[in-house]
Amino acid sequence: MRNIDPAGKASFKVHPIPPSGTPSEIFNVLWGVLVEILGSPATATLLRRSAKRRLGDFPELGELAITRKGFEYAYAVPADWKHANERSNAALQALVQDLCYLLLELTGPVVLHRLKALPQLAKYVQCLSEDK
Repeated sequence: MRNIDPAGKASFKVHPIPPSGTPSEIFNVLWGVLVEILGSPATATLLRRSAKRRLGDFPELGELAITRKGFEYAYAVPADWKHANERSNAALQALVQDLCYLLLELTGPVVLHRLKALPQLAKYVQCLSEDK
């Protein structure tokens, strides 16, 4: 959510989840930041597309449910994402990697810079080169 400070500059909410959060917590931060930047429909569309593209490698991404509720979207993460483990972390990494390629193609480096600025997401976004 954007706020306007007294000087007239836009500021964004801080997402206070530690960098070592569970995949569920990290996805929550990712969702919130993308909704702030792109809006709920675009966020839902891009995350659905990324999950679908990585489904062959990580079948648990089929459990990622993104649904429309009125004019907004909601999500439910795979049950395994409530706990950090190698498989759930790898599935989230794959989802974010695919998402980053889409974001780079659609928005250039702008959104990726915003994601990298958050400690919770930096390690998931760091592997991409923005020099396309």
